[in-house]
Amino acid sequence: MERTYNIKGLKCQGCADNVTKRFSALKKVDHVKVDLAKNEVTIWGNPSKWSLKRALKGSNYELGAEV
Repeated sequence: MERTYNIKGLKCQGCADNVTKRFSALKKVDHVKVDLAKNEVTIWGNPSKWSLKRALKGSNYELGAEV
């Protein structure tokens, strides 16, 4: 399953790498792609939105609405 979400707080490639690392660590995530220009993250797999938000807890990033 593929889902794309808006994500707030992305400023540079380091931010994108950090978000990718956090989401990739989740069990039900197969692949992550961050688009800095659109402030979006696409996730392949079947994680819950709750687990995605939890993965960003304590960071400067915020998961927004599904695109």
